[in-house]
Amino acid sequence: MTPLNTQAGYWDRVAGQKQFSHPLRPEWLRRWSAGPGLDSQIILDYGCGYGRTLTELWQAGFRNLMGMDFSAAMLARCHLALPSVALIQNDGYTLPLQNNSVDVALLFAVLTCIPDSEDQRQQIAEIRRVLRPEGLLYISDLLLNDDWRNRERYQRYAEVYQCYGVFELPEGVVVRHHRREWIQELTSLFSQLRYEPFSVTTMNGNQSSAFQYLGQKRAH
Repeated sequence: MTPLNTQAGYWDRVAGQKQFSHPLRPEWLRRWSAGPGLDSQIILDYGCGYGRTLTELWQAGFRNLMGMDFSAAMLARCHLALPSVALIQNDGYTLPLQNNSVDVALLFAVLTCIPDSEDQRQQIAEIRRVLRPEGLLYISDLLLNDDWRNRERYQRYAEVYQCYGVFELPEGVVVRHHRREWIQELTSLFSQLRYEPFSVTTMNGNQSSAFQYLGQKRAH
């Protein structure tokens, strides 16, 4: 698989160009959060990019926000939009946060940028480590598509990456679309609260099958 740190350059190059459109459902957070009020809940947007989701969280009334990304250029764009939000650049693998220190963690269009299964497992394990008991994990990402264009590239790269759904984009980055069964396995240490499939416009303007998942860290 392509190491994450070799892909950071791509995201730096496109930081001023890409737009993301996965919808945020703040009502999910209000309904299922067992933590303190909106002003004191610590919410981590992991893979925050240029800050679109952080902006929507702020507009929804959440104030104790933290953004993390491995792209310096994405974070610079995010800082311009949200100068008062804490932003952290990390290595793409570990979270420089204490155990049980976060109330909610969002991963919006993040797993698609982590094509390797073991890297995804590590990311979810790190998220679980920093979430407090009963903290929320909110994922929005891409599912496998059944159209000819996607089937062809899944098949073309399946042998290269040993995973159906991983493929290369022409502009030089490796991404992944997911089976629902894999998402269920990946989040098996969480209690699922919501799972909703939907259709989303990707950063390159194409329609894709997608899903949103909300899970809760088990207390034990």
